[in-house]
Amino acid sequence: MNFATAKSGAEKVRGSVLKRTIGMICAAAITGAAFTGLAAGTASADAGCPDLHWIGAAGSGERANPTENDGMGQVVFDTFRQLQATLAHDGRTITAEAVDYPATAVPPDGSIMGWAGFMNSVDAGTAALGKQYAAYTQQCPNTKVVLAGYSQGAMVVHRNLYGLAGSPNLAATLLIADGDRIPDDTTVDLGTVTAVPGRGLGAAQDHYILAHTNTAKLPAALGSRTISVCDLNDPVCDYNSDANSTASAAVSIHTGYSVASSEGRAWTSLLEQLLSPSGAPSSPASGVSRAAA
Repeated sequence: MNFATAKSGAEKVRGSVLKRTIGMICAAAITGAAFTGLAAGTASADAGCPDLHWIGAAGSGERANPTENDGMGQVVFDTFRQLQATLAHDGRTITAEAVDYPATAVPPDGSIMGWAGFMNSVDAGTAALGKQYAAYTQQCPNTKVVLAGYSQGAMVVHRNLYGLAGSPNLAATLLIADGDRIPDDTTVDLGTVTAVPGRGLGAAQDHYILAHTNTAKLPAALGSRTISVCDLNDPVCDYNSDANSTASAAVSIHTGYSVASSEGRAWTSLLEQLLSPSGAPSSPASGVSRAAA
């Protein structure tokens, strides 16, 4: 037997085994790192994400100072703060952001260019909310989202709902003085307009071709999680083409929604019930009606 040849062969075998062993160790390390990275990536998607997230859309002229009321208008911001305090008692967290859009002020009657600019503002808000919602739910896929808007902001929210009907993140919606309001929608309705059947047509619905709004009802499952607040003779959500919409009394009605009122407490209470573990109001509150699907 040639010992030199045997020795050389043994060294080659040992070298081959060592290389395979090192290769296996490196492969295992790389695989482990890959799984660790995947786990970390999955975890980071929800790192710091709250239980709930609020996206608020201001009404016409309410973003002249984008920092005031966190850029979402007084009634929407006040509702958020009240809900935030309630959730804190339950140990739940909620964050908020405003829809980043012009919220152009209502133009003078008869101003064609002014109304064109107003509708461009609604379109810009609709697009902005859609992008913000998609970005947030991608970042925090397990967080439930609440959408809320007043006046022009309610139109911005309403126009996004048709495309969000199947979203598992959307927990509840609040529409206050909605210019896109449909009297017999599937929504949970609140406000003095509920006392008169057939009332509560949004101003944009009366001119829906020009306003290019959607005249279809919301899907019933989504409508049951959407609170629509409107008072009689509000020129935005209870539009009357024969009335003088610029009358001070009409303006006072439209600007009179407040969480400090009994009505405000009613809609915040309904929101709390919609966001409870049961996910639905236990019973209709006073002044609340459910429209037929």
